[in-house]
Amino acid sequence: MGVGIEVYIEFNISVLFLKTDPKARYQGHMFYFREGFCWNNVLTTYIKCKRKEKSVQSTESMSLFSCLKAVPEYYAICLMNSRLVALYVDNFINATSHCTTGDAKLIPIIIPDRDVLEKCKTIFEKAFIAQKIISTDVVTTSVEIQDLIDAERDNDLLFNQLYSI
Repeated sequence: MGVGIEVYIEFNISVLFLKTDPKARYQGHMFYFREGFCWNNVLTTYIKCKRKEKSVQSTESMSLFSCLKAVPEYYAICLMNSRLVALYVDNFINATSHCTTGDAKLIPIIIPDRDVLEKCKTIFEKAFIAQKIISTDVVTTSVEIQDLIDAERDNDLLFNQLYSI
C-alpha cells in the first residue's frame, strides 16, 4: 500500500511541474477551452476555417488564436476562407492536401482598417448564420444556401480588393 501512495504523490508533483514550469509541455493548459479559429488539417484546395468555441478539438484540427485586437478572429476566418488564401497556400506555401498551423503562419496578413473590419464582420455573420441553419438539417431552404453563396462571393471580392488582385 505504501508504493501506491508514493506513486500518487509523485504523480501530483509531476502534474504541478507540468502546469507551472515554463519549459514543461502541459497539453491543454493554454490550448484547450480557448476560443479562436480552426480548420481540418486535411483539406481540398479550399480551406474551411471556422470559429473555435471553448472546447477540446481533434488532433486533426489546426487551431490558432488572434493575439491582436486589430485582427479579430472573424477577420482571420474570413481571410482563411477566401479563395485568394487557398490559392496562395496551394501555390506558394504547401501544395499537398494539408495546411498546418506552421503553413498558416506564412500567410501575409494585411492589418485591416475599420471599414474593412465592418464589411468582414457583416460577411462573417451572414455566413455563420446561414451555415448554422444549414448544419442543423431542420429545414434548409434555398435562401440559406444562397446567403452562404453570396457571403462567400462577397468575401472573395473583399480580399481580392484588399490585396489588390
